[in-house]
Amino acid sequence: MKKQKLHCIGNAHIDPVWLWRWQEGFQEVKSTFRSALDRMKEYPGFTFTASSSIFYEWVEKNNPDMFEEIKERVKEGRWEIAGGWVIEPDCNIPGGEAFVRQGLYGQRYFKRAFGKLATVGFNVDSFGHAGTLPQILAKSGLDSYVFMRPMPHEKGLPGRVFWWCSPDGTKVLTYRIPYEYCSYPGDIEKYFERLKGEFLEDTQDLALFYGVGNHGGGPTKANIESIIEVGSREQASYDVSMSTLKDFFANLRENGSEYPVVHDDLQHHASGCYSVHSQIKKYNRLSENHLLAAERFCTIAHVLKKQAYPDDFERAWKNVLFNQFHDILAGTSLVSAYEDARNAHGEAINIAETNLNYAVQAISWDIDIPQEEHMTPLVVFNPHPWSGSMPCETEVRFASNGKIKLLDDEGKPVRAQLIQSESVTGQRRLLFTADLPAMGYRTYRLYLEQDVAPEFSNVSATETGLENSRFKLVINPDTGNIKSLYDKRLKADVFCREGARRAVIEDKSDTWSHDVFKF
Repeated sequence: MKKQKLHCIGNAHIDPVWLWRWQEGFQEVKSTFRSALDRMKEYPGFTFTASSSIFYEWVEKNNPDMFEEIKERVKEGRWEIAGGWVIEPDCNIPGGEAFVRQGLYGQRYFKRAFGKLATVGFNVDSFGHAGTLPQILAKSGLDSYVFMRPMPHEKGLPGRVFWWCSPDGTKVLTYRIPYEYCSYPGDIEKYFERLKGEFLEDTQDLALFYGVGNHGGGPTKANIESIIEVGSREQASYDVSMSTLKDFFANLRENGSEYPVVHDDLQHHASGCYSVHSQIKKYNRLSENHLLAAERFCTIAHVLKKQAYPDDFERAWKNVLFNQFHDILAGTSLVSAYEDARNAHGEAINIAETNLNYAVQAISWDIDIPQEEHMTPLVVFNPHPWSGSMPCETEVRFASNGKIKLLDDEGKPVRAQLIQSESVTGQRRLLFTADLPAMGYRTYRLYLEQDVAPEFSNVSATETGLENSRFKLVINPDTGNIKSLYDKRLKADVFCREGARRAVIEDKSDTWSHDVFKF
């Protein structure tokens, strides 16, 4: 009978940003990688696993000699590239396309730099994991996944090893790391003792993660020598070896076990971080949306107008993807770290807006709109892959407070109003709703100073209420709360009898709200 094997995974959990800024994280990556290379010279059986393509890119650009050493160790099989993503991000907040870009740019880099792709997804410290990730992982070349949070007291699972299945049916073999992803710098005997009971009760291989982490560091001499000592002592009962995640998952697949299937998100840990520091979450979503809109219309402009496709989208995306690191996007880092993140998001948004302007200007330039006196043409673009009725605002030059008329491309009047401008030099701001096609545009004609403007009688407003054909809203003038919101179609008040009021909750927990499961 084949003996069980305890795979010791040498690694260093590296937070490139947390209680320090990215410049310190940059140095921490280099010192950790240098340490791992030195340990390989001293211990022939030592193996090391490291994720995050951006770390390797930093070393390649800043210390090419060290990078060549890493390439040789990767080729030798003792240095394992893992994760396949640019960084270990928060795995709940980013949009689906951002997760895809993590895999695209991460795996593309590994293929160019090392001639191979990572096969194991690696997000050991992320605070939760969206249930749609298995599909994205598998399509990025990652057939396995390791994580630690949520831990057993936060989410019960049928085993440490299971098939994690997304709603489309895609599965990845997944392992929840026992206890922790790093170790102290000294002897790690206690880590073996803690795992030994669980190990002997089961029949499958297990993986033990070791190496100084968070601020980097990696496996120490004392770590490695204690593994060698335990392996020699326990060889009659089970095998202990310094290993890689690729070998670990290969052994799990080979032993013929039927692993349970989990159809669910992997939640919840540190739920408080999903409401803390709203600004970084806002910048993340703005950056994602601006880049997606720019890419779509730049593609259209390239096909229709032969405009060169921009070459700086990858740089912009990498700014966004790096800032999705779990301690940045979750809002749990230093204040100064968010100044760096703001600047990186600013560059990404600027690249997106510049390229988007080139694209829509090229497309709109050749739209045939007949000239009319007192008419301002408007072209409204929809970057979404779905059609819809969408609110639009734009500044218009307007000499007086006269009436307006807005017509769509079929000559039909459109409900619109002038509101306060950002400027105080004669402009007004136009607000209207546009019915837009998916990934396309519509033209509108704005007539100024019209004697006769269309009337829309089904909308009324007072100081304490709004009403249209669907809803009637009443505001309590004393509190500013919603007194009632009546849905005419359903013939029901949305907020029952008491209306809606603002709630203030005193939260005395830490930034993450550790071990808080309800408020």
